[in-house]
Amino acid sequence: MATHWQYAESFGETNLQMFENEDLCDITLAAGNEQKQIKCHRFILASRSPVFYAMFCGTLAESKNVICVPDIEPATLKNLLRFDVIL
Repeated sequence: MATHWQYAESFGETNLQMFENEDLCDITLAAGNEQKQIKCHRFILASRSPVFYAMFCGTLAESKNVICVPDIEPATLKNLLRFDVIL
């Protein structure tokens, strides 16, 4: 059964809800030195970033389900991802 957030006017609002709830996430980014795991969606990452698109769809596509991103703090990465899904 659909819930109220699925009727939001913008695609970004529904994407943000899916991200926040970790619904249907299919990739995990491990951020910072502590490798804090942040679940997200390949589709959104690839659609918003040429780097992630190459990482997932290029000739040397990443096959792991956890990608380490040690040079960014977890809170910063989460804010960046949140911003990407609503635009």
